Amino acid sequence: FSMSDSSVKKAFGVYSTIVAAILSLAAGIYFQMINGTFGATKRVCYDAPVVYLLIGGAVVTVLLIALKRYGLASAVVTAASGCSILFFIHKCYWYISDVFVAIDEKGFDQKFIIFVGLAVAAFLIGEISIYARKTKQVKA
Repeated sequence: FSMSDSSVKKAFGVYSTIVAAILSLAAGIYFQMINGTFGATKRVCYDAPVVYLLIGGAVVTVLLIALKRYGLASAVVTAASGCSILFFIHKCYWYISDVFVAIDEKGFDQKFIIFVGLAVAAFLIGEISIYARKTKQVKA
């Protein structure tokens, strides 16, 4: 094959990176909207680096995709969402322990579950995108 006989098309890895960036952006915006407050005890788990990493990681990922740096883009969204989860766990440790020892007897707040779901989904899909093929050759 010569280059004139084939072209390069985006593969699953690029699209999964885009999905991870969208989930990361959604998680950052949602966390900011609810101000990181959860449960019957109104425990404040807000931490600005969580928002900066989620939203900033999504923006940088989109810029890298526009520059066709697909491998770096998937690494950025995965690292940013993973680090934001670690900061979040550090900040909301007391809320989680309140739930486990029944101080917050209602269990995990719906807002908590939604945020954690979005952030973990962004991380897991980003992780998948790291190992997925980003481009494929297609005969013209």
